[in-house]
Amino acid sequence: MGPSQCDFNGVGAGRIVRGGFLRPVALVAVLMFMGISCTSNLAKADEGGVGFWLPGLFGSLAAAPQVPGWSLGMIYIHDSVSASSNVATARAITIGQFNPTLTERLNASLRATSDIGVISPTYVFATPVLGGQVAVSLAAIYGNSDADINGTLSGTLGPIPFSRAFDVSDSRDAFGDLFPQFALRWNAGVNNWMTYVTGDIPVGAYDSARLANLGLGHGAIDAGAG
Repeated sequence: MGPSQCDFNGVGAGRIVRGGFLRPVALVAVLMFMGISCTSNLAKADEGGVGFWLPGLFGSLAAAPQVPGWSLGMIYIHDSVSASSNVATARAITIGQFNPTLTERLNASLRATSDIGVISPTYVFATPVLGGQVAVSLAAIYGNSDADINGTLSGTLGPIPFSRAFDVSDSRDAFGDLFPQFALRWNAGVNNWMTYVTGDIPVGAYDSARLANLGLGHGAIDAGAG
């Protein structure tokens, strides 16, 4: 995507006055907004970077026969992640008869931790279906999610430098989504096969305007065999 230009004749930034003088900080902010809005595309991200699958959900012996009746699985998950980035951009914008160059540099870091409990009741049917063993389960989660992002936005607009530091944090204790699963297993001696259908029911705490979420924000469905 190449740089583009916008012509702001009679720009409203010239009206930000106080005692007859332009306020430099307000002027820089307005010019930055105009420059970015002229050259940026809408960014779209799915589920805040959180995947649907829990790693290790299907491990060794996942297709092995199970004992008919009720069972209850409970899992505790602790996770801690961090990331950082340093991004620089430069673009030319047109304001009346002036063509200043806007340079921006964003240096940010993200830290997130989660402590989550998973409870999953499962019922295995004793009566065979299609020669195999049917099991149904429903997993629910409750826990804490904590996230923090901080950084600095700096740059220049022509000869005018600017810098802005920010720190945003969020934390919540809440329920997450529900995860139903239907599985059909076959066994022949030491050989085992299975097929499954699973999904996500988006009833958990999710807000696209917040950093900390326990839900995905959308439904999901998946099926497989092995």
